Amino acid sequence: MEETHRKRIKVAIVGPESSGKTTLCKDLSEALNARWVPEFAREQLTINPEYSQEDLDSMLCQQLLNEQKLKTHLLFCDGDPVSFKIWSSYKYGSVSPYIEEMVTKSKYNYYLLLRPDLPYQEDPLRENSSEINRKELFHLFESELIRNKFNYSIVNGKNSERINVALKALRKQNLV
Repeated sequence: MEETHRKRIKVAIVGPESSGKTTLCKDLSEALNARWVPEFAREQLTINPEYSQEDLDSMLCQQLLNEQKLKTHLLFCDGDPVSFKIWSSYKYGSVSPYIEEMVTKSKYNYYLLLRPDLPYQEDPLRENSSEINRKELFHLFESELIRNKFNYSIVNGKNSERINVALKALRKQNLV
């Protein structure tokens, strides 16, 4: 019952492909006895890897619905509207009005931006394997977070160092 009276805290975990977003979501949720929302696009593309720019809107809509379904005090989100904006812009050169609107309406308390300093893990769903692409995407994420004045910290390091950096950032913001 006390759970419903506390303010909900949503943290978006964002960054380039193969930067450890899903792993960090799992690790943080376990360390903090919290919940996390998997990346819906990955689930969708596992079933049907063919997609168009228009499909991004429905994938984002479902991602946001999945977040709303989890009624919990602390929620880690593997992706967010900013992720869809960067993805659409980078792949297609434009962004739909829906995605733009969802970015401006974003209700995340904090962002953890993951630096692509982990070794690339091959995956048939990934599209940007080169170190140059991953660094470029990282800078696009950071620029978008700054442009929207979203509070964020950069997470880097390997293994336990990575979760420790994330936890330190969240504690500094009094989120955990």
